[in-house]
Amino acid sequence: MSHFQARCWIFFLLMSSLGPVYAQDGLTQGLDINAERERIKAERTQMEAEYSNALRACYQKLYVNNCKDEAFKIRLQKANALKAQERVLNDQERKQRSAAALQNIEQKNSLESQNEAAERRATSTQQHLDKIQSNLEKNQTRLDKEAREAENAEKNAQRQKELSERQRAHQDKVKAAAAEREKHLQKLQAAQEHREQVERNRVQRGTPGADPLPVQPLDKP
Repeated sequence: MSHFQARCWIFFLLMSSLGPVYAQDGLTQGLDINAERERIKAERTQMEAEYSNALRACYQKLYVNNCKDEAFKIRLQKANALKAQERVLNDQERKQRSAAALQNIEQKNSLESQNEAAERRATSTQQHLDKIQSNLEKNQTRLDKEAREAENAEKNAQRQKELSERQRAHQDKVKAAAAEREKHLQKLQAAQEHREQVERNRVQRGTPGADPLPVQPLDKP
């Protein structure tokens, strides 16, 4: 087995063992697609040079055509082997591109999902903040109403207090006037009793009496 055939055999064994796993990366288990392409290119150049050298050598032999046929057969085998390797590389490269495209789609979908999730969170947060703001406004309205009611209640209490004070003051005046009237009546009663007693004393002594003092009306204080 020649060196070229040995490399081809190793290449096919390696590629067949990789299978779909190889499509995950351009460099898997020590095999680089780009490097392999460069190797195939170099071996094809070397193959053409060896074929040219073999043809020149054939003209120095007795059976030129047989030599040329053998050289062409060797060249054809090498060319077919290199083409087979290229087909494997092309297939793996297509798988690699497909995997990369799929990964891009997944990343894009993931990014879109993340953006949608972020938008949903932002919307939910905004709704929550709007609800808080609405509750604050309702609470403020309720507090303003309660403050007005408390202020009105306080004003009513103040008016009620003032009215009660005026009523007490009026009652005090009424009581004072009644007391003054009662005192005046008592004075009048005492004066009347005094006149009557004087008149009785005069009658008992037999002395003429003077004209009685005028009696003030009882309805005037």
